This record gives sequence, structure tokens and C-alpha cells, in this order.
Amino acid sequence: CGRKHYLGEYQFAGKSLALSFVDPPSPELLTGFYDLRPSTNPITNVMRAGGGVAKEIEARKASARLDSATRRVDIPARLAQRTLERTALYLGARPVQSVNDADFVIEINMRRFGIDARSSHAAYLYTRAEAVLLDRRTGREIWSVDIHGNDRLTPWVFGTRSVPSSIFTAATIHNVTVSDFQEALEQLVTSSSNAITYQLRDKLRDVRDR
Repeated sequence: CGRKHYLGEYQFAGKSLALSFVDPPSPELLTGFYDLRPSTNPITNVMRAGGGVAKEIEARKASARLDSATRRVDIPARLAQRTLERTALYLGARPVQSVNDADFVIEINMRRFGIDARSSHAAYLYTRAEAVLLDRRTGREIWSVDIHGNDRLTPWVFGTRSVPSSIFTAATIHNVTVSDFQEALEQLVTSSSNAITYQLRDKLRDVRDR
């Protein structure tokens, strides 16, 4: 069961819609402890431990490249433009730039985003956000959704008995360039926007099909 919404109580056709974006935080890096399962082979134990350390070192280096990519991609502007256009299309509303001139406002709060390098098999770009559709005049929350976006940065690999997959992951993170991060961020913006608008479209279908 999802959140309660009030889409059926409003007429959006011909009304104006604006988008408000809460400034996103700086990108973050998630690392963690690694599963160093005991082995009777001491060389294997060293390799597993070394793989975890190597992956964390490379993830931290990659974080600096992610910062550079973030400065190249205007995440709020890209996400706002795409989401406003598609939301207005589904609602039948007219997109406007000024919140003060709008009948309805969709507010996006990107709470977290960055690199998740906790898995020994792959590294991910991720975003956690919330979108809320508001009646601007009353401030009433009409509809909302939580967004969990993920975009894999490195190939999903499994190691051998002697060579852990984290070593392969470290090697592939090492090769991710600023341009690669920029492209991944652009894809993440698109997938996050799609997640918001598709959820809204599905709820509108439920209301309009009654």
C-alpha cells in the first residue's frame, strides 16, 4: 500500500505548474567492511583483505572525479526541466517558471547521492529523493513519492577462489573517468525523473479509470 493521495480531488487541465528544487547535498562515498571469510589458505586471506583495501582506495580516488563531474552537470536544472515538462504533460497543466505564478508546484528534494562501493561485486551511482505535488495556494500535499535511483558504474563480476571480485572492482573503478561520471550522472538524472513521472502517471491512471 502506497502513500495516500488526493489527485482525484483536483482539476489540473489548463492550470499552471511550476517546479521547486531543494538544493542537493554534495555527493558522498559509501564504503564498508568487507566479508573476509576465513580460509585455510593464508595467501587467499591476504588477497581478500587486499582486495577490500584496494577497492576502498580506488573508490576514494573516484570520489574526487565524481566531484569534478558534478560541477559539470547542473543536476537541479536538468532534473527540474525534464520533470516539469513530463509532469505538466501527464497532468494536462501549463508549465511556468515562477512558483509565485503557479497554481500547483512540484517540489523535488534530493536528499543523497554519490558512489556506493560497499559491494565487492560492483560499484553504483545512487540517488535518494522525494517529489511532492502541492496546491500552491493552500500548501496542501496532493501527492508524493520517494525515489531510489541506481546506476551501476562497474561490471558485475565474481572472483575466483584465490582472486576476490573486489580486486576486479577496484581495477574498473580506477578506469572510470570524469567524463564517464558525467555521463552516468546525466543518466541518473533521466532515470530519477522517469521514476517520478511514471509513478505520477500510474496514480493518475488509477484516478481517471474509475
